[in-house]
Amino acid sequence: MAYDEAFKSVLIANQAKLSFELNHLVIKQDDKEVRIFLKDINFIILESLQVSITSSLLSALAKYKIILLTCDEYHNINGIFSPFLGHFISAKVAKRQIKVSLQRKAILWQKIIKNKILNQAYVLKITNHPKEAKELLNMAKNVNLNDSKNLESTAAALYFKTLFGKDFARNDICFINSGLNYGYAIIRSLIVRAVCISGLLPWQGIKHDNIYNDFNLCDDLIEVFRPLIDLSVFKLKDIKDSEFLDKETKQKLIGILQEEVILANKIFPLNRAINFYVQNFKNALLENDELMMVFYDRR
Repeated sequence: MAYDEAFKSVLIANQAKLSFELNHLVIKQDDKEVRIFLKDINFIILESLQVSITSSLLSALAKYKIILLTCDEYHNINGIFSPFLGHFISAKVAKRQIKVSLQRKAILWQKIIKNKILNQAYVLKITNHPKEAKELLNMAKNVNLNDSKNLESTAAALYFKTLFGKDFARNDICFINSGLNYGYAIIRSLIVRAVCISGLLPWQGIKHDNIYNDFNLCDDLIEVFRPLIDLSVFKLKDIKDSEFLDKETKQKLIGILQEEVILANKIFPLNRAINFYVQNFKNALLENDELMMVFYDRR
């Protein structure tokens, strides 16, 4: 089984000792012990600060390309352990990536933002906001090279106020933002892994260009997937009244990785779609291939 076919997500919420033995992750908690075959594991989240882990397990996680996420004292994801050595000609790929023209980057960013707004329109449509969905569809048609009119921002203002209410603000401390941040962090970690394995430089974005951000390119590529997280949080928001995410909510957000996504007229679970999308993006960036669109329904 390849790493992109792994399907198990492991959430460690209580004190535990993690180790490696015979190609298995061994989890010991009190007098209980659980073993999980490493090739089945997609990623591990260490939510508890009372977890110890062996160096042999860390080495095995790198070998099997398994993502390890750490959390802060508030249980928010704050760190990622990802394989360092991914592609056999990574230096060659990186040199070509750095030489990509501004025009090519502008073309790809235009397509990414158009795709993102179309997916936002889909979310508004199925949440019974046909008028606003139509506005976004029209906006998507008018996205220029490099999104020079910044329609991404205009669309986002309409989209979030429509989906979560006119008083919603992205920096508020509330359940919705906690859910969005958690879901985005999970998707971002999978993109980071896929980008590293592809040989592309994760800090060399086509639009994002923050000198303090090691993952500018990953923050470019996540855009088309964000509306899927938004929709999942929308479905949860009316049954949760705390800004803190409970275990059930986190499991549901992690479950998004098994949601169906349409890519090149084929259906993939989100986990695998991300890997195909990053590989397609690499070919679009370096070989001038067509960048495929990501959809959540057949059109």
